[in-house]
Parts: sequence; structure tokens; C-alpha cells
Amino acid sequence: MELVETLKQDGIAKGLCRLWQMKFRKGMPVKALIEMYIKGIDFCIAEDYPTLKFIRENFKGICEPYGAYIDDEVDLVNAPDVVLNGDCKAMLKYNQFAVSRIYARHKSELAVNVEDHAYVTIDAFDNSVLVVATAGQNAQVIVNLYGNAHLTAIGDGITRVVKQKNTY
Repeated sequence: MELVETLKQDGIAKGLCRLWQMKFRKGMPVKALIEMYIKGIDFCIAEDYPTLKFIRENFKGICEPYGAYIDDEVDLVNAPDVVLNGDCKAMLKYNQFAVSRIYARHKSELAVNVEDHAYVTIDAFDNSVLVVATAGQNAQVIVNLYGNAHLTAIGDGITRVVKQKNTY
């Protein structure tokens, strides 16, 4: 079965709504699939869709240019949307007027530095570990912690929100 059809059928089995089912098209490029993954990340995380094993087998090495990483060492500056799956080790830096959303899953470890007027939202799941540091009075970071995710916060402008559940 083609990759796109496999993803669609797995999504249907996990309760993917009709509107999202219709977004899957035969022969979709990886870029479009990753854009769908990031846009629908709440469903993907809540339903473990696709599984980490599936992501490793089918997307490792081809999804990174589009913001999704699997078991990678990542060093980015002002990346707009980032999803870290598996055992990622990441150094993420945001400055000036950057705005970003970061999703840390599984056993990912992140160091995130935010300065100037940058605004970053981080959703951390599973057993991810974050160190977030801010510089200056205008940097803003919101960190939503789910499951066993752990945060060390250094600086002002960091809001920690502990969710009493494992997913969205």
C-alpha cells in the first residue's frame, strides 16, 4: 500500500475526521505530509499517529528540511515550527521578533534560548527534558508540560503550565 494511503487508513482507524481524510492525496510529496502533520499535531500526539516506529521507518532523513526531526542532533536559529520526535538533542535559538511553536516528544532533550522580542510556545510531552533561558525583558516563552516532561527555566518571561494529562 502506498505511504499516503497507509497514513490515511491508520488515521481513519484512530478517528481522523472526514475533512482531514479528504486532505490525503495519492502521491503527496513529503513536504505536504509534514505540513499536515504539524498543522494537525494535536490529533497526531493525542492518538500517537503515526507511531514513532512508523515515523522512523518512513520519514527519517527526508522530513528534516520541513521542521520534523527524528532521533537527530538539531541546531536551529529562528525556526518557525519544530517537532522533535524520539531521542533528539536540540539547541534552538530565537531572537529579534521571531515567533515559533516547538513540540518536544518522547525522550527529546532541548536547550532553548530566547531573547529580544521573540515569542516561543513549547509543548513538551512524554519524557522530554527542556532547559529554557531568556535574555532581556521582552522575550516571552510559554511552556506546556504534559506527562513526565521536565523544565528548567532560567530568566524572566517564562510561563510554565503543567497539564494534568499526557496529551492535549
